[in-house]
Amino acid sequence: MRVFAQRLAELKQTGCSILVTGTVDEDGFGEQLALSFGGPDRKQVLVTPHEPRNPGRVLPDGVTADMESVRLVSGEQARRAATAEPGMADGLGVVSDDILAAVNELGDEYDLAANDLRVGVTALDQLGTDVGSESVRRFVRTASQCVSLVNGTLYCQFRDDPERAAYLLDGELFDARVELRSQPEQVEQRWHLPADDITTDWIPV
Repeated sequence: MRVFAQRLAELKQTGCSILVTGTVDEDGFGEQLALSFGGPDRKQVLVTPHEPRNPGRVLPDGVTADMESVRLVSGEQARRAATAEPGMADGLGVVSDDILAAVNELGDEYDLAANDLRVGVTALDQLGTDVGSESVRRFVRTASQCVSLVNGTLYCQFRDDPERAAYLLDGELFDARVELRSQPEQVEQRWHLPADDITTDWIPV
């Protein structure tokens, strides 16, 4: 476990992307993302497939959507923008552009240290209509590169069947993968670091 913790810390210091899958409900995914976002001392970009009605459900304690250090990116708004003008980028391309704009804004306003920026995609499988296509993989690569430029961490939750996620998404797109499962009293997680051939035991989120 010590080797895993050290390696994960190294990844987060240099920028990394993490795939989150599992068999938990919406609240379980929300709990995982809220913890991953850190606290008020971090900068958060929340990316959702639809305009969030209650973004506070996936933001950590002490962080609200109207704070200057928080940015919201909506796939729904991106899809509308993509269809409004002929020749404009597809919806996922617009989402990528919006993430880049949000990261640039936070980078201009704050002196971002390593792992200060956390970008969370709540439902990668719902952002586009053709999940598993090259456009989705291109989206992940673009978002990862953008976040890594400021040594941040990208979390992409795939809320559909975990086996489908493994089939559709190239594992090399991500530096780590987190599995989630529901237990009677808590949500548990198991981490995988494929490059280091490390898999942890199940531990509480």
